Amino acid sequence: MTDALRGAYRVMCTIRAFEERVRQETGDRSAGEEAAAAGVCLHLDGRDVIAGAHRRHGHRIAKGADVRAMMAEVRGRRTRVADGTLGGIPLLVCGAALAAKQQDNGGVGVAFLGDGAGHPGATSEALNLACAWNLPAIFVAEDSGYADRVAALGMPGVIVDGADFFAVHEAAGEAIGRARGGGGPTLIEIAPGEGGFERFRARVTDSGELAEQVLDDIDTEVAKLIQDSLSTATTAPDGPRTDVYARY
Repeated sequence: MTDALRGAYRVMCTIRAFEERVRQETGDRSAGEEAAAAGVCLHLDGRDVIAGAHRRHGHRIAKGADVRAMMAEVRGRRTRVADGTLGGIPLLVCGAALAAKQQDNGGVGVAFLGDGAGHPGATSEALNLACAWNLPAIFVAEDSGYADRVAALGMPGVIVDGADFFAVHEAAGEAIGRARGGGGPTLIEIAPGEGGFERFRARVTDSGELAEQVLDDIDTEVAKLIQDSLSTATTAPDGPRTDVYARY
């Protein structure tokens, strides 16, 4: 259990440090979402697929993406990794879940739906499709009201405090376990909360499960990783041009 807690803290620390650096670089940041990303993704493995909104770095870090390549993406370097999609996330995940079901490999698809994602028709269609085909799909929604809406479809829905790693981890574990076992899709509604990273640290140190020094050492290691990633991205060659409009 201690190793698992250290791993969870490292993931959340990396997300927070990366997002803080991105804020300095571009002003773009998904603040305080590390507990939800880690709580879900730490249940996943190589069989599983996630899709998240454009520029939501935390989900990819929690799934194990290369931090150096992600920093290169922020800087527009050739060594970058592809960023998230701008649309169609729920349907993409339904496709991944259908493939896992057909291959019978126990894999799941996880869609992270950002604020406002519930309005496009594609989301409603994906939720209906996941229920109709009993897909191993998990929808993690930041919008409020999702849990009530999916109840009419017969899809389990649960509301959790998005800043409480342990609550998210428990809910996600139940949903993912059910999906792997053929129980179909689940929606997890992430209620807004404050200080997920700080709350985790306070809980595990207050309980004596992890010592302050252990966490401080992880902080130092992560800070070095982020600095190394930035240095690598700074010296890497520029990536190809991706202008939308032609230049004359």
